[in-house]
Amino acid sequence: MSRVTLGLSGLFGGLALGACSLITEFGECQTDQDCAGAGAGMVCGADKQCVPGAGTTTGDSSSSATTVEPTTTTTASTGPGTTTIDETTGGTTEAITSSSSSGGGPVACTKHSECVAAFDEDHLCGKAGECVSALTTECQQLVWPDNKPSDKVVFLGSVMTTTPPFDTLVVPLQNAVQLAVEDFNNNTDLPGGYKIAWIACDDKGTLENATAAATHLTDVVGTPAIVGPVFSELVIGLAPHAKMTGTLFMSPTATAKSISTLDDDGLVWRTISSDVYQANALADRIPLMMPTPKKVAIMYKDDAYGNGLLMDTYARLMAKAPGIKVATQKYPNPVTLPPDQLMNAYATAIASAWGAMGQHPDTIVLIGTTEVTDLILGFMLAASAENPPPIPRFVVSHGAVPALPAMVAKAGMPATQQALIAVSEGVAPVIFDPMNFANFNVRYKIRFNDQEPITASSLSYDSAMVVMLGMAGVPDGMDIDGKNIAATISRMVDKMGTAVSFGEVMPPALTFIKKARNILVTGGTVDLRGVSGELDFDLKVGEVRTNVLGWGLDPDANDMNVGVLDPKRMYVLNPVPATDGTWMDLP
Repeated sequence: MSRVTLGLSGLFGGLALGACSLITEFGECQTDQDCAGAGAGMVCGADKQCVPGAGTTTGDSSSSATTVEPTTTTTASTGPGTTTIDETTGGTTEAITSSSSSGGGPVACTKHSECVAAFDEDHLCGKAGECVSALTTECQQLVWPDNKPSDKVVFLGSVMTTTPPFDTLVVPLQNAVQLAVEDFNNNTDLPGGYKIAWIACDDKGTLENATAAATHLTDVVGTPAIVGPVFSELVIGLAPHAKMTGTLFMSPTATAKSISTLDDDGLVWRTISSDVYQANALADRIPLMMPTPKKVAIMYKDDAYGNGLLMDTYARLMAKAPGIKVATQKYPNPVTLPPDQLMNAYATAIASAWGAMGQHPDTIVLIGTTEVTDLILGFMLAASAENPPPIPRFVVSHGAVPALPAMVAKAGMPATQQALIAVSEGVAPVIFDPMNFANFNVRYKIRFNDQEPITASSLSYDSAMVVMLGMAGVPDGMDIDGKNIAATISRMVDKMGTAVSFGEVMPPALTFIKKARNILVTGGTVDLRGVSGELDFDLKVGEVRTNVLGWGLDPDANDMNVGVLDPKRMYVLNPVPATDGTWMDLP
């Protein structure tokens, strides 16, 4: 391994990029497995601390708890009625059918209240007419409307990757789903007075966990619709499940082009546009950079999103700018390797893309998600080994754009931070309506203790709201299932229908919710404009078509070392059915 590779491995050791954390001493935990690093016989106790198991002693009884990063993350701020799973009481990845305390078989039920009375508020009457726990290892939050278990509810599920290192990007998306559910319940209901109960699940970025979560929601609980997953690879992997169970999946952020052609019986939808547009925007941006790039390296994550976007971007760039030398370098998906192996793999990939002294790319394109920011810091470390350091320009795909400010902060040294602000940019589909997002931003901050929502939160809010309005519009006497929800969504894209903007928030209520609900319940049609923009779904493929923004970083007015995202340009698409467009600078 080269000196550059070894040096990068050392850097990554301090970046905490791993897919999970090994808990040592008496740290916080979620499962007994989390305590493996604390010594033989250690288990996860009721207070979420690693403690000695039965018959186990420790060498230092005075050891105090060590604060560590947990291996699973729930929403940053839980709302009324939220229940967090207690791993010590038996949350599992398999269906939990609750037995009576007398040791008999499963408890039959017809109402949720019967199961709450027999067990606790984590229980409900499942799809099979038996009392089940709503909570599993993956599904760790149950939110009843108005903080009260009710028999008059329809369950909405969400499956998102809230585990580190993706938590900073995805937890705000999950929070937005919770806000949408609360907004709906506080302002209207489904016909018959039914409200929405919500179960939130963490897939940890793997198809195995996503499948376990989806199976619990659909087969055990009986949810007709799920918001998520957030990653393309998981959406593609769950398409057969959607078709088999008749469940509607609405992903807020999965952009892979191949999702448009899934065999899903029209049950997989998304509130973000396909990568077919982002690939063209990304490829068309590179030749316009000044000075014109001469040597470009494209780093891409080895998953459906990275591989698909790489292929289309590379093909168009070679066709549009044959004079630019382009090399590609794959790196592993963060969830596929343990932390030490992952860091070594990243270091090797960076060293390969960086090349020998004097042969470095002047522009590096990174196609991935939040892990991209640590790869950029790795390139900066490689550059610092030379004098003067050959600082390249960095262009990231939409999955990493929200994390650019955090990357600048993580760089630490003022000179490096200022350099990164100057040389970093990204492209992303338009995902916010300025007026509607401004109102959403205020409400989100108030609801979640002054936290800032990332712009992608608009997509998950819209995803949840569209699904709930779709439930409301199912004709009386018909089942609220995936097919019927999809049929209702087809009545939300009528340009001749009543215009409904998610910015209609006249006090004291969010008036747009009841307005849209009442029109749909009576068989009418609407034209929705969400927090993310026009929700003009292509009903053949279940997705929207939007322009693409070019994002840059500006120094914060109060601190030159802090980067602030700023839209610099827009890729305006040519008329339908074109997939390309033209870059235009924004004023």
